[in-house]
Amino acid sequence: MSSPRSTSSPPSAASGSHPVSSPVALAALVVANLVPLVGVVWFDWSLKALLVAYWLESGVVGLLNVPKILAASGRGGGGASINATVNGRRVDLSPPESPRDGFHLYPSNVPIAGFFAMHYGIFWVVHGVFVWSFDAFAPGAGAVGGVSGVPLGAVLLAASATLLSHGGSFAVNFVGREEYRSVSPGKQMSEPYRRVIVLHLTIILGAFLVAASGAPAAALVVMVVVKTALDAGAHLREHARAEKRADRDGGSAGERIEVGDASA
Repeated sequence: MSSPRSTSSPPSAASGSHPVSSPVALAALVVANLVPLVGVVWFDWSLKALLVAYWLESGVVGLLNVPKILAASGRGGGGASINATVNGRRVDLSPPESPRDGFHLYPSNVPIAGFFAMHYGIFWVVHGVFVWSFDAFAPGAGAVGGVSGVPLGAVLLAASATLLSHGGSFAVNFVGREEYRSVSPGKQMSEPYRRVIVLHLTIILGAFLVAASGAPAAALVVMVVVKTALDAGAHLREHARAEKRADRDGGSAGERIEVGDASA
């Protein structure tokens, strides 16, 4: 690993005098999560329709993380220098040496943003293959809730609500509260995985339970409510970590990220 080099960054936004997340952003997240609930209760959405909507949501989360990585200018958990080995090649993924005032996208962060887009994209595509072929794993799942197949127009509406919710949180929390000042590109790369993987493993487990349930409509409602609670909790934890980073004094120890071959 190369020797750590010191970097200077503008002071982070003051914290501690406000909630960890904007109440408006949190409310928008809950409202976006209620769109599938409306679909289940009033429009007989199928289990598969829910899975497709949640799959599209994970795509929105990954998409919005790319500009977050590009704008990250802090030292994360105390690492002044970050190096990674990507497919056997060492790549310098350190934060910008001279962060500028305000929100900016840094060309030096492009390598890690590109790697994230490739790696997360593979995860998202594999997840989608499973979702669209869920009937093969749980026969009849596409008809649970009374509708055969997926109402694409309604599901895209739910995805649009998700985009507005996460986009609003990006504008209010990441940009408005200047979370980009305290997070490194490497730390920001890991944030979606912490949120999405646990959440969607829970959803997949719930989907199998719903498919085996004798009361699918009620089970779908429970599934949506549980997912909403988990999503809100993950949202608050994510921004609590951002606030702790802003409050913590940056150390000088380097951080190393080892990345395996994505094609393996």
